[in-house]
Amino acid sequence: MTNNSIKAILNDIRFWILFFFLIRLTGITNAPLENSHDWRQCLTNMISRNLLETDNNPLFPRVDNGGRHETGIIASEFPVFNYLVYLISTVFGYDHWYGRLINLIFSSLAGWFFYKSLKFYFSERISFAATILLMVSIWFSFSRKSMPDVFSMALMIIAFYNLILYQIHQKGYRLILFGSLSCLALLSKIPVLYSFAFLPFFIFQKDNKPVTKISILAVSAISLSVMFWWYFVWGKFLLSEYGYQLYFPESLSTGFAKFREHLSMAAERFYFSAFQGFLAFMFFLTGIYFTFKKKILAAASILISGFVIFMVFIIKTGDVFALHSYYIIPFVPVMSIIAAIGLDELPEKLYSLALVLISFESVANQQHDFFNPGSELFKLELEREINQSVPKGIKIALAGSTGPQYLYFAHRKGWGLSVEQTLNSQYMNEVYDKGYRYLVVINRELEANPGYTLIASGKYTRTYQLIRKEN
Repeated sequence: MTNNSIKAILNDIRFWILFFFLIRLTGITNAPLENSHDWRQCLTNMISRNLLETDNNPLFPRVDNGGRHETGIIASEFPVFNYLVYLISTVFGYDHWYGRLINLIFSSLAGWFFYKSLKFYFSERISFAATILLMVSIWFSFSRKSMPDVFSMALMIIAFYNLILYQIHQKGYRLILFGSLSCLALLSKIPVLYSFAFLPFFIFQKDNKPVTKISILAVSAISLSVMFWWYFVWGKFLLSEYGYQLYFPESLSTGFAKFREHLSMAAERFYFSAFQGFLAFMFFLTGIYFTFKKKILAAASILISGFVIFMVFIIKTGDVFALHSYYIIPFVPVMSIIAAIGLDELPEKLYSLALVLISFESVANQQHDFFNPGSELFKLELEREINQSVPKGIKIALAGSTGPQYLYFAHRKGWGLSVEQTLNSQYMNEVYDKGYRYLVVINRELEANPGYTLIASGKYTRTYQLIRKEN
């Protein structure tokens, strides 16, 4: 192979998309035991597994950790991502890692369409660098988790690529693809709604015919209407009927008050979490400078409109954005474009070196995500051990955490309890009154006797007969 052919391969973005795809296959079949957002993956997997084992009606997503909400039906995102896992499971049987692979496939496809979209507006160097930056950003680790965050933004990127082609070729099926994919993206995760801030950039191009503008507006309105119905009509019904919700939006005033208390953490989401390193953020700042100095209209438009709308979303979440690193995910494509503009100011050799250093820093800060800690592997034994003392299908109160992870691996419907709740007789009487008769204690979380009759003791759990205690 000649030097020219090697150079051609290294300059082909498809090589790097495949390269990062293969790297991220490491540990792809791992159960969700890594320390980074394992709880959210378990919740996502619960909904997917219940579609297979309980009810495949996507209008009623349900989790195992329903607790006092006995059905486990929850007002959450529409289970687009979960339904893909369900469809695979109907053929191969359920497994933990299907969501990981689905996410990885769609995020890789989005990398290709991201690159192709950018080439309509930017140079080859900017398009190439932006795609590399996106792939090594926080997307690198979260694109292989069983979570809909990267998945939803990947759908939106592919949707906008089809919108670009619709404007160029006026093919109706491209508009339908834009509408369908953007609708699924919005249903999968509401934060990607900020992407619609870019629509005026497409709609009001001077070359667009009136019918093109009206068509884009109409299809976009349909997508937004479906999203609005799911989250604010049907979601409101689910909450009122079943009393359980995943998301807790705040008013702007309340949200801003909470957001203000965590300004430093919120800032960290931009200067470190987004690219999982500091080097790329330096080029993001440089890119902002050159975007306005050189009056790069396309970049300035998406930066300003995107940031303003994204800030509204951030404030509406209150402290959630600051406390969860992955809420920056939808904005990372914009940051990648701007950072690529900064990189484009470098001479060729420094440009390549900077991309290598950025990639090394970002991937090094995320490599731990490929491996499950040995201390967490015992959770894979919970289902077997609990089945020895509690009949299958019986719901359990599980002492160890209010999160979903223990119940997910126990493969049980139930009530996740903190240690404090478990040792509170009045609280536990409420648990009993809801029909719970078995208390399973995770040995690692609680060594003390909770005050009930022990009926089984295993390596990882203890099972007690739950009774009502009189005050």
